[in-house]
Amino acid sequence: MEREFIQRRSASLHQRDLTKPARDGQRVFVAVPLPGPLKEEIGAWSDELRILYPFRKWTDAADLHITLQFIGDTLPERVSELRSVLASAAQSGAIRPFVLTLSGTGTFGIPERPKVFWAGIGGDREGLHQARNIVAEAVSALGFKAEERAYSPHLTIARNYRGTEPFRMPRLQLRPGASDAGNSKGTEGRPADCSSASMSWTVDEVVLYRTHMHRLPMYETVARFPFG
Repeated sequence: MEREFIQRRSASLHQRDLTKPARDGQRVFVAVPLPGPLKEEIGAWSDELRILYPFRKWTDAADLHITLQFIGDTLPERVSELRSVLASAAQSGAIRPFVLTLSGTGTFGIPERPKVFWAGIGGDREGLHQARNIVAEAVSALGFKAEERAYSPHLTIARNYRGTEPFRMPRLQLRPGASDAGNSKGTEGRPADCSSASMSWTVDEVVLYRTHMHRLPMYETVARFPFG
């Protein structure tokens, strides 16, 4: 009887940790990182757009990433478990390096007053989706709930348009060859509104990030997981 009570109590505590914000927890997520030089080029382009487009919030260049799995508030001991399963998943051989292309622009929400303005992702999207599925499966094995909405990879550039005039979509314009990311410029999957300056890079790791609200940059690297 006592053993059953302890088991039920342990299960209850475990479930509560996953469903309620952790007072001493860390807000974490898993993402694909971008090369530093490419972040700088996107940041320079974003700085030019700020003059013309009054969004409430612009993403700091250092914070640019492609989200794979949002996890949320997590206790430190659970973060350690996450690090373990993510390391195993990355080294399993199931995820191979793949090439992504920064390509095009788009929005979420009402086109004239978008909630999110983003840069699109092309290239090996199948490889990206495979990485996302493996990451989601790994964290789900620990009891964390996978996102139910369809996966739509993108780079968030700005949020909440506040202009008095309807928003007009700017083109993606980076300087060709300005980055030393070490990859060729891809064209596969490029939307019609993209300039010839699309850039590609090889993804060979995923990263566990921690969010620090009201701080710039907002995201701290907790751990990196190179593909085996």
